[in-house]
Amino acid sequence: MMSSGLRKILLGLMACFALVTGAFADVSGADVTGVRFSGDSNQTRIVIETREELDYRWFSLAQSGLRLVIDIPVVKWQLVDTSKPVFSGSGPGYGAVTGYRFGKYSPTTSRLVFDLGEAMEVKKDFFLKPTEDGAPYRLVLDLGKTDPITFAAEAGFREPFIPHPVSTNVNSSLRPDAAVPSRKTRIAYNRTRKVIVIDAGHGGKDPGTIGSRQKLREKAVNLKAAKALKKRLEKSGKYTVRLTRSSDVYLALVDRVKFARNQEADLLISLHSDAAGNSKARGASVYTRIEWAGKRTKKEIMQGDRSIIGVDIGSARPGVDDILLNLSQRQTQNESAIFAEILTPRLSRVGPILSNAHRDKNLFVLLAPDVPSVLIEMGFLSNRYDEANLGSTRYMNKLMNAVGDSVDAYFKQTARLHAAR
Repeated sequence: MMSSGLRKILLGLMACFALVTGAFADVSGADVTGVRFSGDSNQTRIVIETREELDYRWFSLAQSGLRLVIDIPVVKWQLVDTSKPVFSGSGPGYGAVTGYRFGKYSPTTSRLVFDLGEAMEVKKDFFLKPTEDGAPYRLVLDLGKTDPITFAAEAGFREPFIPHPVSTNVNSSLRPDAAVPSRKTRIAYNRTRKVIVIDAGHGGKDPGTIGSRQKLREKAVNLKAAKALKKRLEKSGKYTVRLTRSSDVYLALVDRVKFARNQEADLLISLHSDAAGNSKARGASVYTRIEWAGKRTKKEIMQGDRSIIGVDIGSARPGVDDILLNLSQRQTQNESAIFAEILTPRLSRVGPILSNAHRDKNLFVLLAPDVPSVLIEMGFLSNRYDEANLGSTRYMNKLMNAVGDSVDAYFKQTARLHAAR
């Protein structure tokens, strides 16, 4: 006959065994079994394979990078690169998707976040039932290109997918408050007057290019344009306008970037006049920072120009410097692109523009990681027609009025984006 003490021990072991087997049973199967892609960077299809048809909702985000977010009820995951169900992870992208991550977002919600290389919209989304026994259900999302303005205007966090209390047991990389708010979010959109910094390129000992016929000096043309734009913006009463230089003086490139940051600028506009060996080349263009220029920013910071970013990354934990820098750069790059896309068609109504007039280039004056920045090449001084236009006060005023109108439209668009934050 079994003693009462031994019975208690056996019952305890059985209880422990039940808990252990129950725990293993909890991860014996996965609800999401795959994420697949097809198409290309212009049209990308995302296919999410599931054990059953799930309730879902999606939305897009433009702050700190372009993203597509999908919320579903809490699930277990077993994707192609895992040997057993997991609760969070990440994977590579394809086409317009540069990568994705997944995990538990709240006690009742799981989340998939797809990082996008460019502005894309969901053209169609639907569930497909299994085609045969044992085959998965498939949630399909077809992405197509859209313009950055539309993407930013429609992006933003949505109300909770399923109401839930705040939980600390969630994947922090999927939380909206996980991102460190940039200086723009904390300061710039909380004030009534936006600060615009206008940078007249060259100056002093650096004359820039020289005109082919009238021998106009670029430094003088740029300064004339900067003053005309300042007058146009201040006339609206909406902006505080600062010039990096108001006379014929030399200013180092790094000092121009520092000035914009010290002014807590909402927008930096650098004005230049182009030149080319081909005298027939003519037309305006707009430059924003190329994506890999972020590496140059970090290089400058590491070499001592930490004033560019305004953060002492030397005292940060390993890896934190990259996170802070990248979050800020990605948001700034998106907002710079929005302004450039608004600006180029307005410039075309005043005078000629280059084909593919919105261009990317690794230019130092565009490197401020938290100030949206564009560099405008107003025309070619090496072309006699463009030189004549840039020497005309009437033409210059029309051109700068177009830039001023673009500034108005830009802040109207981005106000819709930041109002949702």
